[in-house]
Amino acid sequence: MFFKKSSFQDERVINEQNKIYRELFMVIYLVCLVSAIYKSFEYGISMEYVATEMIIFLVAGAYYAIRVVQKGLFTSEVELHDQKHKWSFQAKTVISGIVFGLLIALIFGVNSSVQYADSRMEEISFFFITFAGSLMIYLPFLVIGLFVSYQIAKTRSDKAVDKQLEEEEEE
Repeated sequence: MFFKKSSFQDERVINEQNKIYRELFMVIYLVCLVSAIYKSFEYGISMEYVATEMIIFLVAGAYYAIRVVQKGLFTSEVELHDQKHKWSFQAKTVISGIVFGLLIALIFGVNSSVQYADSRMEEISFFFITFAGSLMIYLPFLVIGLFVSYQIAKTRSDKAVDKQLEEEEEE
């Protein structure tokens, strides 16, 4: 009686509630981001101070990704994206892996040259050695990881859509 859902639901009300939930989600994300930035400036860049914010970012992102795939919405999002944009969603996924890998390698290279080098020549050699090593390690991992996760999400989302279509046909 208390937890029974009504068979009648006003679509306008549901859409407005969804907009509010979306806004609330963004507010929570912004508060966590501001908190993480503040703590980084106040206490230094240390994971122990921003662990809660990082957990919130990771769990919320993972939850959203899992639910979108389970509901079959990922397939629709990819199709809508591919219709509207010049570059396909899959190509952007691979490119983002490359860019993120280059960014990590660049950060590690600069950090290594600044932190550990004693001369200008050591700075240059430390930068290039660390940059090249980081590229060899992180770039393939990120590109393959993002590509494989995209393929898995797309396949599972397609299966969810097919299952929904079969259930609709049976009714």
